[in-house]
Amino acid sequence: MKKLFLFSIFSFFFINTISAQIFVELDSISVTASRISSDITESGKSVTVITYDEIQAIPVTSMDELFRSLPGVNINSRQGFGVQADVGIRGSTFSQVLFMLDNVPLNDPLTAHFNTNIPISLSEVGQIELIRGPAAASFGADAVGGVIHIKSKAYINSTATKVENNGLQRLDVDLSGGENRLFMSDASMEYSKNNWRFTASVRASRSDGEELSNPAFSEGISSEPTFNTDFNLLSLSAALSNRMNDRFSWYLRGGSDYRDFNAKYFYTRSLFDDSREEITSRYALGALIYSSGAHRAEMNISYRNVNDIFDFNSAISPVNEHTTQQLFFNLSHQVEIDLNRNNINRFTLMSGTQMLRKEIVSTDRGDHSDLTGGLFILSALGLYNGLNVNTGLRLQFDETGSANLLPQISVAYNLTNLTIRSSAGRAIRTGDYTERYISSQIPNLTPLRNIGNPDLKPEVSTTIDFGLDWKPYRQFSISPTLFYRSSTNLIDYTLTNESEIQNASNLIRGEDYFYTLNVAESTTSGFELLTTGRFFIQGQRRFTLQGGYTYIHTSNREGVVSRYIANHPSHQISLGLRLNFSNVEVHSQNEYNVRKSESFPQLNSSVPSSVFLSNLKVSFNPERSKFSAYFSVMNLTDVQYQEILGAPMPGRWFIAGLQMKIRK
Repeated sequence: MKKLFLFSIFSFFFINTISAQIFVELDSISVTASRISSDITESGKSVTVITYDEIQAIPVTSMDELFRSLPGVNINSRQGFGVQADVGIRGSTFSQVLFMLDNVPLNDPLTAHFNTNIPISLSEVGQIELIRGPAAASFGADAVGGVIHIKSKAYINSTATKVENNGLQRLDVDLSGGENRLFMSDASMEYSKNNWRFTASVRASRSDGEELSNPAFSEGISSEPTFNTDFNLLSLSAALSNRMNDRFSWYLRGGSDYRDFNAKYFYTRSLFDDSREEITSRYALGALIYSSGAHRAEMNISYRNVNDIFDFNSAISPVNEHTTQQLFFNLSHQVEIDLNRNNINRFTLMSGTQMLRKEIVSTDRGDHSDLTGGLFILSALGLYNGLNVNTGLRLQFDETGSANLLPQISVAYNLTNLTIRSSAGRAIRTGDYTERYISSQIPNLTPLRNIGNPDLKPEVSTTIDFGLDWKPYRQFSISPTLFYRSSTNLIDYTLTNESEIQNASNLIRGEDYFYTLNVAESTTSGFELLTTGRFFIQGQRRFTLQGGYTYIHTSNREGVVSRYIANHPSHQISLGLRLNFSNVEVHSQNEYNVRKSESFPQLNSSVPSSVFLSNLKVSFNPERSKFSAYFSVMNLTDVQYQEILGAPMPGRWFIAGLQMKIRK
């Protein structure tokens, strides 16, 4: 608690010493919180937007580390540098967050552990929208805790008019290295000619990792006294767009994502776990957009193929291989309706349909396929008195053909420097192929491993929230929000004896396993407070602050030992500080988490009850130069901690890099 006290005093000091020196009003940003584009103050939702410039400044090495800077988001990583992380919003499980790239879903049908395998480079990201709260009526299943929508520069610019100067528009290159033979590269470029735009990007990360003691060695199970947390990641992507005329434009993107890493204790607590994983993803997506007067229509289509090779311990069980395919289709039509009423500023109506086809061929899960889809209608009403009402209704069909009606509503009332907002919605999520079928084809499954349940029912959740966005000064905002979520049939892995599992015949008699079950019910309530500010201090020195506090309480059926439902911090504080002066920029990203502690002595593993993490980045940007240099320290205080029991997180890690930015 001493660190928490010092952390709070530090934040209070900075806010109060600079609050009288505010200079420019915060930008008005357009978001698609309900799929219909609107100003952020009109959405009625708690929304945070990260722009390209902010992404480049924050001291992170991957997309999932970037999400840590967002208040209300809890990250449970198994390794740093973007290897693998589970993301929850407002206490949701990692499966209850919908990830999107350029208006198509990224959630993997095999397992939600792959949802943060974002297949584009950081330098190609134009904007990230974090939409807190349910959005299933707008975007479909899985949008229970919220939506993280990643929009590439190419997608944002796909409807732009003809560029004035043809040729290379930009080139971004970032090369860095650090301890344990770490090497990272991130590069993207854009070339334009008349109405054509072409972009390409590459991101690569590799390291020998840290050397850690092997718990299986002391138990006599392994002959190796240590193991390394090595990884090798590579993402390639390219996009092409064309503005055909004043009404039509189209956009295509394709690429691949490759990951090879040590996955020891990522998913199990078995001493026999000697896992290694190799994941290869290939994807293509596209959009055809029509815009004329009051009408706008968009068709989105995407295809994704993922091959996962998982070697738990080839000495005792065969290597598992899973290949999934996913085809997505979305068609929507939006119209601005003139109601000819004096008090109505705007009225927008959108209707559409979606289809999602999923398939799997797996050595340990079997072969399966599913078809889901939905019909939706959305509306946005804005009145001249500052009241905005956004509504939505979706008829969603799951893989069994059963239909669920998913309503949502959000309201915002804008005053001079205050927005009062509230939202409510219903959302569902069906079990993925891992939750339903994992290990079902493995004979004599060793204890404490996961076993799937093909009889799972869909999760159903209802959420309400109420909040304020207050700007006491032009460049400083405070946003408190209360939220409550009630869920039934939540899916989670629970420690279960073999005698209680009736639909699996490959278990060892009398042993315990993590079995997927529908927990009867669960409630999550909480409070979040967001603060942002941009200031000038002492002349031309610029200071930026983003802070947040989140309290979350989750309760479920008494006596159920689950792995993921309540695997989130109960208290979470984040603070990002950014100082620009002369040619130097300093960015400090900090977080303090309080959660229920866990331990597993056999693995010498523990999740601490509290942890303070700090990342620091110092950049040197010579004036009028295309080149800059930076120095980063990840985990500045060298905290030894775990977020998933059994998977140690990296200690202090020093990184140095060079950047080149060319703009036409």
